[in-house]
Amino acid sequence: MKLELSVFLMIAYLATPMLGQLNDGRVSRGPSCQFPVGKIGECVDIKNCAFVFNELKMRRNDSNFAKELRASNLICGRVGSHVCCPTDSKPVKLVDDDEIPRRLPTVEEGCGSKPKIKKSFKTIIGGRRSRKSSWPWIALLGYSDGSSSPFKCGGTLITARHVITAAHCIKDNLMFVRLGEYNLMTDSEAQHVDIPIAKKVAYPHYTRRNGRGDIALLYLERNVQFTNTIKPICMPSSPTLRTKSYVSSNPFVAGWGRTREGGDPSNVLRELRIPVLSNEVCRTQYAKVNRKFNEEQFDNAVLCAGVLSGGKDTCYGDSGGPLMISEMVSNQMRYYLIGVVSYSVGCARPEIPGVYSSTQYFMDWVLEMLLDTP
Repeated sequence: MKLELSVFLMIAYLATPMLGQLNDGRVSRGPSCQFPVGKIGECVDIKNCAFVFNELKMRRNDSNFAKELRASNLICGRVGSHVCCPTDSKPVKLVDDDEIPRRLPTVEEGCGSKPKIKKSFKTIIGGRRSRKSSWPWIALLGYSDGSSSPFKCGGTLITARHVITAAHCIKDNLMFVRLGEYNLMTDSEAQHVDIPIAKKVAYPHYTRRNGRGDIALLYLERNVQFTNTIKPICMPSSPTLRTKSYVSSNPFVAGWGRTREGGDPSNVLRELRIPVLSNEVCRTQYAKVNRKFNEEQFDNAVLCAGVLSGGKDTCYGDSGGPLMISEMVSNQMRYYLIGVVSYSVGCARPEIPGVYSSTQYFMDWVLEMLLDTP
């Protein structure tokens, strides 16, 4: 780790001429960026950013700061020794034009914001109907399989053109994403849109046998227009949120999956709050029912969550959907995607929690995939 910091220092001090500097001495400004959460900046060479450069000199042996530098450099496309340098620019709003997004939206830009509605936390199995517009980033995945309902999985909008889902939801006949939906039985409840999928990428090391790496990114054919019922969720991309433990917290899940094991899917979006348990709980309980296949099955790549008494859980049809939690960032309450519905044994069975792919763990992969947007 110290070696990585020394390399950054060497690049910053010895770059001649300075990277990011024009021949007449003016500093060339890079693309806009956001790092850490809540700070708007520009991608420039680290030596041209006094704020970051001075902090680097003071924290050259700080391993946490080394992680921040690597993440900042990744956000800036891994260009030389470029980092996201904070600016005094006024906050910008969520864009919904034809600009192709290759980064995550920021808190200032409105990610993770919900309309003000009455709370209904007593809330999928054991849950309750969500209120309209409660989860404006939730998506339905549409398949052309000739069945009565094309929807088999869920997903979460993270930019104007990207949806996160589960790798096991990626099929050849996955054709489109529906956003802004609420009640599948009527078109008058909400103004939904269906957008064709241009590209689908599953995590390359997804292991179907033990479910590890069950995460995927969908690239939409065009940008979606943001409205009160269609907005992106925030992602835990900052160093603080990447390493935060959510054990004992009570995030939300939502979806149109079956309301009981062996039952029918819900026509109306439902929501539920479930506790996050230690991964050791899943490791122990899955071993009891012969569903533990190896040690890495319950490592940091997953979250374990559910009610051990049973009766409350996600179910078939909720796969790929969001596990969401609220965070106070820059004095604003915003929702973050911390997990992707992956698998369980049956639905809402006692002593069997659900398993969720951790977005914290796969954050670098997500950022790299955004940069690779066609």
